[in-house]
Amino acid sequence: MKLSQNSSNRGLRVLVAGVYYFPDSMEWHVVDALRTLGATVNMFAADTSFSETPSVIDGVRRRIRNLLAREPERHIERRLLRTMQDFEPELVLVILGNQISPRTMALMRKATRAPIVCWCQDQLTTMGRQYILGSGYDMVFVKDRYMQELFSRMIRSTSFRYLPEACNPRVHRPLPLSDADRDAYGCELMIAGNLYYYRQEILQQLSEFDLKVFGILPDWLIERIGARYQRRAIFGDDKARAACAARIALNTLHFAEVNSLNCRAFELAGCGAFQMISDTPVVAEHFGVDEEIVTFRTVEELIEKARHYLRHPEATARIARAGQQRAHRDHTYEHRLLELVAAVLPDRVLPGQVPPDPAP
Repeated sequence: MKLSQNSSNRGLRVLVAGVYYFPDSMEWHVVDALRTLGATVNMFAADTSFSETPSVIDGVRRRIRNLLAREPERHIERRLLRTMQDFEPELVLVILGNQISPRTMALMRKATRAPIVCWCQDQLTTMGRQYILGSGYDMVFVKDRYMQELFSRMIRSTSFRYLPEACNPRVHRPLPLSDADRDAYGCELMIAGNLYYYRQEILQQLSEFDLKVFGILPDWLIERIGARYQRRAIFGDDKARAACAARIALNTLHFAEVNSLNCRAFELAGCGAFQMISDTPVVAEHFGVDEEIVTFRTVEELIEKARHYLRHPEATARIARAGQQRAHRDHTYEHRLLELVAAVLPDRVLPGQVPPDPAP
């Protein structure tokens, strides 16, 4: 879908309802892209307590609430309905969807005539109580082709469409590196993502490489990678610097990414990193394999290819440049949101969209 800066149709009113809202969250990028496209946006965050270093008190409060309430998600209901009534949206876009119960949806329908759609950006194991399947959205966009095909075959109350994640070229872009950046982030292999046992078991087998691991460590996981774990998550410019400073940016997809890509696939490419990613069929749909991105199917293949590309920096530089160009050309949040709006409101043209030529 073409992008342009010229259109007289401005100001689509979009209420974005998500879980968190902080720089480099998906909700933040969606709002940024919609505003770039000329929409008027109001952001509703279900959880306003997010912190890169969450407090013990916040965690205890959340667990008590979840234990005592039959549907803890409904604690946001009054605040969400009040926001809808005050803002009067023309489109309600729910991110993820596990915070909106069918009971809440019924009240939302009474509060607005606007289409209510969901962009579920996560994989199967984060669907919680499966609210996206039972809430009767006008349309649900999922990032996994397996989910889209399965739900389309089996569920008739909602229309399911495939919509992958994206990068934000204003955030995910190559950055110059200072000496301090190279000291902090330089390594052979880097990975930025939360730790869980499946990922940790893979990383434990990479002991021959200079590896740096960034991400949140859940309190239930026994950490087994030692000094390679950097004890923090990285966002925004720090993520871009880490991606640029590493010779290889590693992306081990969660095992529930059946036929999908995570956001880091597009973000790392946008940053200009040389990316090695777990192979799924959909990778080749979005990137040229071995031309814009490199895949692996086993740990043995990962190790073999890492050794090869560490010996051939000219090849990694060429592939990284091509991946960055592809990400910024085809895989931005603006591209995704233009596709979403066109599917839901086909007669609405956003400022960043070139209207189709009139029929002769």
